[in-house]
Amino acid sequence: MNPDHFTVEMLTRPEVVADPYPFYDLLRPVAPVYGYRDYPPGTVPGVDQPEPAWVVLSHEHVARVAFDHETFSSRDSLQEASSAPSLMLVNHDRPEHTRLRRIAAKVFTPAAIEATRPAVRDIVRATMDAFFDDGLGTDVMDNYCALLPARVIAQMMGVPPERDRDNRRWATAFMLSADMAPADRQRCNEEVLAFYAAHVTDRVAALGRGERPPGELLNAFIEAEVEGERLTRDEIVRFCVTVTVAGAETTSFLLGNTFAVLADLPWVWDELRANQARFNAFYEETLRFHGPPQRLFRVATADVTIGSAQIRRGDWVACFFGAANYDPEIFPQPHSFRLDRPNGNKQMSFGHGIHRCLGAPLARLEAEITVQELLQRYERLERSQPLVWQGVSLLNHGPERNPIRFVPKGTP
Repeated sequence: MNPDHFTVEMLTRPEVVADPYPFYDLLRPVAPVYGYRDYPPGTVPGVDQPEPAWVVLSHEHVARVAFDHETFSSRDSLQEASSAPSLMLVNHDRPEHTRLRRIAAKVFTPAAIEATRPAVRDIVRATMDAFFDDGLGTDVMDNYCALLPARVIAQMMGVPPERDRDNRRWATAFMLSADMAPADRQRCNEEVLAFYAAHVTDRVAALGRGERPPGELLNAFIEAEVEGERLTRDEIVRFCVTVTVAGAETTSFLLGNTFAVLADLPWVWDELRANQARFNAFYEETLRFHGPPQRLFRVATADVTIGSAQIRRGDWVACFFGAANYDPEIFPQPHSFRLDRPNGNKQMSFGHGIHRCLGAPLARLEAEITVQELLQRYERLERSQPLVWQGVSLLNHGPERNPIRFVPKGTP
């Protein structure tokens, strides 16, 4: 691809999706740029038609759009018209967002997430035991990364463990991370909504009978109350869908990207082995360097100027968090993985402002325990076959295939 002729319309090309950062660099000096067309979560390529959008790429511009929720609405008319349920919080504006987040924040408290640590550790260990063969290569995306987040969410929601691959399939379809026929994608959207509608109905009935089924996150969604406000049955169902499709898919790629760094940058593994207290710097830099969420859409509610762009009311704006993470004005040497960044917490992979991801602490917990267990079990990780990045959608950045060899402790 000739960089001198790269245009915003080319951002959807597979080779760009697989490695978007050099192409963000080409567009950043002239952004905002108009004409990008791509799909929001839950929509169906081949059925739904995307709107043309302005692309914002610098850290300053992305932060402005993400933070100014009054001027840039999160309500997604394209998703609302599709076969998919609208995501909770992600696609709500104030004042409805405030009501929903206050209730959800009572569920996703730091203490509640920390209380899941023993259960998450058990799931991490069991999943590693099932799929990792010492000294042999395995595609961690196909097993561990695909299933661990789905299993964690299933336990928290009281979903039968055998539905773990269903959770993953629904999430992949909703988040557009794999090529699927339109009819199959629509079927997945319908299945996840129907499953959780029935599951929530059964759970409400069980709680009403004085029973306490497993799945405290779902129980908390049903019972949480703030100043007399509780979630409706439909809101509970859509929260379940949101946690499943957004949490499972994004965390799967976060884990895949974590494995990629540890296998392909051996010095990082050595640094963590020497001092596990450096995990926080490692985690923040992994989110910056290989952050799964790349972009989300907003819609302008008024005429506004960003840089040299005159954005009109009703225009769509594509907020590229992944490009903001590579802005050299904020992160010097952005294409280098560095553990000594003094401002690593300025990475924007989990959003910015009122829409910052509530589930981020759970994703971090899964990554932290995964790294702890790897360091305890193995001498090092090695690349057994070439890494292949997914090239389907810029909603999430991460591997399609990630073959890793696990070298046992004591091996030279």
